[in-house]
Amino acid sequence: MQRLRRTLEVAAWAAFFALAAAVLVLRYVVLPHIERLRPEIVERVSAIVGQPVKIGGIEAQWLGLRPQVNLTDVRIYDAEGREALVLPSVENILSWRSLMRGTLNLYALHIDGPRLVVRRDATGTLYVAGMKLVATPGEPGFSDWLFAQHDIEVRNAEIEWRDEQRAAPPLVLSSLNLRLNNEAERHSLGFAARLPEKLGTSVEVRAEVAAQDIDELRAWNGRIYAEVGYTDVAAWRPWLDYPLEFERGQAALRLWLTVAAGMPSEATADIALADVQTRLGTELPPLELASALGRISARRSGDGYELGTRKLTLAPRDGAALPPLDFDVTWRPTGGLITANALELAPLARLGEALPLPAELRRATLELSPRGRLANLRYAWQGPLNAPAHYQARARFLDLGVKPRETLPGFAGLAGTLEASEAGGRVQLDARGAELELPRVFADPRLAFDVLAGELAWRRDGTSLSVDVPSLTFTNADLSGNAFGSYLYDGDGPGKIDVSAVLSRADARSLPHYLPLGVLMGEKPREWLVKGILAGEATKVELRLKGDLRAFPFVDPAQGEFSATARVRKGVLEYAPGWPRIDDIDAEFSFQRNRMDIAGKSGSILGAALHDVKVSIPDLSPRAPRVLVSGQAHGATASFLQFLQASPLRASAGRFTEAMSAGGVGRLRLKLEVPLTDLRATKVAGEYEFAGNEVVLARDLPPLVQAQGTVAFTQSTLALHDVRARAFGGPVSIAGGTRRGGGAMEFVARGEAQPADLGPLVDERLRRFLSGSAPYVVTVTLARSAAWQPRCPRRSERQQPTRCRCAWTTCRAMAARAIASASRSAASPLPKCAVRAPETRCRYSARRSRSRRAHTPSGFPSGACSSTAQ
Repeated sequence: MQRLRRTLEVAAWAAFFALAAAVLVLRYVVLPHIERLRPEIVERVSAIVGQPVKIGGIEAQWLGLRPQVNLTDVRIYDAEGREALVLPSVENILSWRSLMRGTLNLYALHIDGPRLVVRRDATGTLYVAGMKLVATPGEPGFSDWLFAQHDIEVRNAEIEWRDEQRAAPPLVLSSLNLRLNNEAERHSLGFAARLPEKLGTSVEVRAEVAAQDIDELRAWNGRIYAEVGYTDVAAWRPWLDYPLEFERGQAALRLWLTVAAGMPSEATADIALADVQTRLGTELPPLELASALGRISARRSGDGYELGTRKLTLAPRDGAALPPLDFDVTWRPTGGLITANALELAPLARLGEALPLPAELRRATLELSPRGRLANLRYAWQGPLNAPAHYQARARFLDLGVKPRETLPGFAGLAGTLEASEAGGRVQLDARGAELELPRVFADPRLAFDVLAGELAWRRDGTSLSVDVPSLTFTNADLSGNAFGSYLYDGDGPGKIDVSAVLSRADARSLPHYLPLGVLMGEKPREWLVKGILAGEATKVELRLKGDLRAFPFVDPAQGEFSATARVRKGVLEYAPGWPRIDDIDAEFSFQRNRMDIAGKSGSILGAALHDVKVSIPDLSPRAPRVLVSGQAHGATASFLQFLQASPLRASAGRFTEAMSAGGVGRLRLKLEVPLTDLRATKVAGEYEFAGNEVVLARDLPPLVQAQGTVAFTQSTLALHDVRARAFGGPVSIAGGTRRGGGAMEFVARGEAQPADLGPLVDERLRRFLSGSAPYVVTVTLARSAAWQPRCPRRSERQQPTRCRCAWTTCRAMAARAIASASRSAASPLPKCAVRAPETRCRYSARRSRSRRAHTPSGFPSGACSSTAQ
C-alpha cells in the first residue's frame, strides 16, 4: 500500500506538471501564433461540418482559465459551391476536453448576426446551411458535433425556411435568438424569433430533452414549451398541415408538451381564438366561433387517454358565450370517466351540428334541441362507450328542456338532481316554471306549472322497466295537487299502471286544456266536453288509474280501474247547442271507466232554480256517443216561457207562447237525449206543472187567473193536460196541443162567461141589457205559418142556438187580430161584420144561423157573424 501511494502521488504530480506545461505552451506558444494555424483550423472545421469553410480572421485570447478563439467572416459553402452560411462573428471558448480527446470541443460558441437557410428536401431530409442535419446511419454528422458542444448561442439571426417537400414559398424568421446548452445526454434549447407581418407577431420555443442519440427521435424524453403570439391560422397552411380545415381565424397559443420515448405523452395549451371558421368533416357544416379562450390539457397513460379543460369559454358567432367550462374525460379500452362543472346544452347542441358525431346522434340532437345546464356532472362506464356493460351517472340539472320526439314527451324548465345506472336510477325534481309537452296526448300539448316537485325512481331488469313515483306535487294557475303511483313495462304492450292523484283545486274553464285527444276517448265526447263545460271551480278531485293499458278504459271491471271524480261549484254547462245553459251549478263530476256523469245538486236556468240535474255520456267511445240530460226546475212561469223561446222548442211550442205572459211559479221536468254525431236527432221530453198562475194569452183577451195544469212537450209536440183557470168571470178548461201531421196546433177552451166580465169584448151600452151567464167554446188553431185563422163552428156546434150570441165588437176584435197576423190573402177575406158600426146589433137569429150552409173560404158565414170566434 505504501508503494501504491507513492506511485499515485508521482502520477498526480506528473499529470499536474504535464497539464501546466500544456497550458503554458498553449498560452505562450500556440495562441499568440494561432494565425499560422489557420489552414489546420479551417481544415478541421471543414471536416466537422462536412462542407467547405473559409475564415476571414482568427484571434485568440484567454477567458479566465479557458482559451477563446474568435473567428470573423466565416463562410460555409454547400456541395455546389454556393455560399450557404455567413457568420460575421463567431466566439469559440475551447474546452480542455479538446486536448484530452484530440477533438474540437467548445465550452461556448457565440454567433452574432448569422444568416442561414434551413431546407427540407423532397425526401424529408433536413439541411442547415447546406449541411445535412441528421447523419446517415453509421456516419458522423453536424448534429453529432452540434449537440456535443457545451453552450451555443446565436444572436440576432435571420433564418430562411425552404420546404421542397411541400413546394411552399420561403418563410423568413428575423431577429432570431437561440441558446443551446448540452450536458452529456441532457440538452436545453431556447428559441425566439419574429414572424413575417402577414403571419403574426412572434414565436418562442424552449425545450429540455434527454437523449443518448440525438438523431434517434424515439430516444427523446423531455419537455417543450412553445408560445405563438396572435397569428393568422389560415395563413400557415402552406407550411403546416392542420388536423382541421381552417378557413379563417386568429389564434394565440401557449403550449407545454411532455415527450416520452419520442412521442407526446402530455400536453397543456392555453388558447385564445377569435373569428374562427373551421370544418371538421367534408360532409359537415362549418364550425364558427366568435371566440374561444381557456386551457386544454391531454395526457396519454398506458393504453388510455385523458382530456380536460379549465375555464374554457366558447362564444358561438350567433349566440351568447358559454359559461366557463371545467371538463375532464378519461378513456381506456375497459371504460372511462367524464366529469364537468357545468354544461350549457343549447349552444353545445348548436355546435354539435358541426362536430364529427355519429349521424343518428347528430340528428337526434337537432330534433330534441336540448337546452338548460348540467352541473356537477359525473359519468363513469365500463366497456364500450356506445354500449357500456355498467355505468353510473350523476348530475344536477337547471332549466333543462328538450322538444318532443316520436313517442318521447318534451319538457322545459326542469330542475333537480339525477342519479342513474344500468340497474336503475332516481330523479329529484324541484322546478319553478316547468313545462311538459305531450303532443300525442293533448290538443294543446304544452302544460305549464308554477311548481313541479317530487321524486321518481326506476329499475331495470332485462327488458323489464318499473317506475315508482312516491310523490309528485304540482301547481299552476289552473290546478294544484299531488300524484303518486307506479308503472311497469315488461317488454310487451304499453305496460301496466297504478296511479292516483288528488287535486285540491281545479278551474273547469281549463278542462279543454287537460282533456286527452279523441284517440283516447272519442272525438265527439271530447268536443262536447270542450264546448259544454264553460266554467266552474272543482275541489276534491280524485283520479285513479290501475290496470293493463291495453284494456283502457277498463270497461270490464276485472281488467282494471279508471275513475275521476270532483266536486264542482259555480259551474256553467251548455249541455246542448241552442238550449239555455245551466248556471251556478253545484254538482258531483265523475268519469267511471268509459262513462261520464254530472250529478247536480243545484243550479239555475234563466233564473229558475234547478235540482236533481243529471248529465251523462253513457259511452265515451267513438261508437254513437250521446248525452243524456235530466232534471227539475222550480221558478217563475215567465222563465218557463222564456225557456221555450230560447230553446229549439221555439220552432214548435214556442210559437204558441210568443204573445203570452204569465205570473206565478211552476215546476219543470226535462229530459234530453243528444246524439253527438247528429244533433238534429235530439230527443226532448218535458213537463211544466203550474198552479195559481195568472196567464195572459193575448193582449186583447182578459187574463186567465188561478190557472193550474200541466204542459207536456217533446222536440216536435206540445200538449196541455188538465189546464183549469177562471176567465170572463167563470171557470174555463183548456185542452189541446199539436195536431198529427202538418205540425199545426189546436187548443179548445170551454168555459162559462159572465157578461159583466167580458170587458172590452162587449160594448158597455150593450152590457147593460145582458145578464146571466153563457157557456162558450173557443178553438185556437196555430198553423205552421203562425197565422191566426178565423173559422166557423163545426156543424155540431152550429146546431146549438145558445152559442150564437155574440157582439159585433167580438167579431171586430177577432178580425183585427187576423189583420195583425197578416191574414189578408185572397183566401181569407175579412168578414163583413168587421167593418160594421160597433152599435149595430146582430140581425140574424140562431135559426137563420143554423140554416146557413155557405161559408167564405175564411170560415166566416157570408153576411153574418160566427157564433164562435177565434
